[in-house]
Amino acid sequence: MLQAEDMEAPHPTAGSPMVPLPLESPTRSRSPSPSPPPRNPSPRTPSPPRSHSPGPSPSPRSNSPLPPPSPISPHSPSSQITSPEDPAVVSSGGSGRKMPQIKIKKQYSKIFRIKTKILQNLGKADKTTDDIFDEYENNFNKQQAHANRLQKEVANYLRCCRALHGASKGLYDCLGEVFEPEWVGHDLLYVQSQNSDMLWTDFCHKVQDQTLAPLTAYQLQFPEVRKKIDKRGRKLVDYDSQRHQLENLQRSARPDEYKIARAKDDLEKAKETYETLNKELYGELPELYDHRIGAVSNHVQSLCAAEATFLAESSKISIEMEAISDKLSKENAKGTYKIKRGVPVAPRPLSAITPTTPTQNPSIRPIISAPVNHPKEEIGRPYEDIEFEDKKVNGSAAPEPAPSVAQTNGDVIGTKTPPDSNKKASEEIYDIPVGATTEGLPAGVLYRVRATYKYTREDVDEISFEVGEIMQVCEYEDPEEQEEGWLCGIKETTNEKGLFPANFTRPI
Repeated sequence: MLQAEDMEAPHPTAGSPMVPLPLESPTRSRSPSPSPPPRNPSPRTPSPPRSHSPGPSPSPRSNSPLPPPSPISPHSPSSQITSPEDPAVVSSGGSGRKMPQIKIKKQYSKIFRIKTKILQNLGKADKTTDDIFDEYENNFNKQQAHANRLQKEVANYLRCCRALHGASKGLYDCLGEVFEPEWVGHDLLYVQSQNSDMLWTDFCHKVQDQTLAPLTAYQLQFPEVRKKIDKRGRKLVDYDSQRHQLENLQRSARPDEYKIARAKDDLEKAKETYETLNKELYGELPELYDHRIGAVSNHVQSLCAAEATFLAESSKISIEMEAISDKLSKENAKGTYKIKRGVPVAPRPLSAITPTTPTQNPSIRPIISAPVNHPKEEIGRPYEDIEFEDKKVNGSAAPEPAPSVAQTNGDVIGTKTPPDSNKKASEEIYDIPVGATTEGLPAGVLYRVRATYKYTREDVDEISFEVGEIMQVCEYEDPEEQEEGWLCGIKETTNEKGLFPANFTRPI
């Protein structure tokens, strides 16, 4: 468009190159500052510059006899000169550098989209709706959510299988250590352990290669389609914005044909971009949604087939392990693996000369000391000497017959012991208190006592009793464990055996 001040500019002299005049603000006041370098420094014939400002208000027109120029789109490649009001040209810090036009265009596009959405939400601008596409988008969102969850669960299933593989391997390693080499089936156990390890490894590889990898590839196509859907939504907002702007220009009191023509051109471009994306998505979304059935069936089929094969082979290993254990049980029942039993060694009896605790009953001392006073030389005398002495004694008519060797040394040569010899041996070790009855007692019982005080046991080998309860005093299982002041006995009421203090009882 030709401006008034541009027509008044002086023509250049002949032979001088044409330098375009700097474009000024709408006030057209000239600045003494140097102008930026020209876009085309080659000489040309003088012609009035054209200004195609996409601003909201056009520059004032001059009453020029020249016809108005035809409307030219700002996106046309023929537009070489841009006015300072064009948002595509912005100085940064007065240095003369221009920001990229694409970046500025994106920023303005975002602003116009936000403005359009606000107007649509407030009801001041209409909105293009497509129910069919909305249904396609809802199906896509549901399909994407299902694919993401299926991929996540299969990956978790594979992780658990690998963990179970490690647990199975550890179990078989433990069984290999528990089964002793001489047991039946020890070699078969190692073979089954290796078979189980191979089955687990093969199963995990199949799940990874035949199920998880295809499922991941199926999932990766959704982000690309999502980008197209989002781009289609942005282009739809641009289309509504251009349509709304054209309607406002057409309804204005003083319509501007130039702006209307530009708005129509922008509307056609926005419509073409939107319809191209919309047409692509109308073909892709239904096809992708129908593909879900085959994809899910293939993934489940591959997973279940691998699992069925694994379980079938694993069951065979379990049957073999059961047979090995059953055979081992039968061999054990036969006594194949029983260890040899040894004969326990009897404890050494106490020597007859071992000093015992002094007793209060003086009548027992002769009985204990009687077998001790026999000299060893008398025990070891030959039979001839004894017979000779017997004859000598008989010849001299001794008033008192001497005891025979069998009678004197009955414990040494193994002659028959009198019935009360065990009781006498016990009396040699244990002191029988005065007043205790030793007649008519069960075997192994020395005497009986009655509790005079209540006692509560303080150890596991002791017994508790109340006042008046009766205990049968018996021998210690190991006489060397006898403790002074303690008795070993059996409580008659409960037949409980243990130790108890002697000073809490009195003999009966």
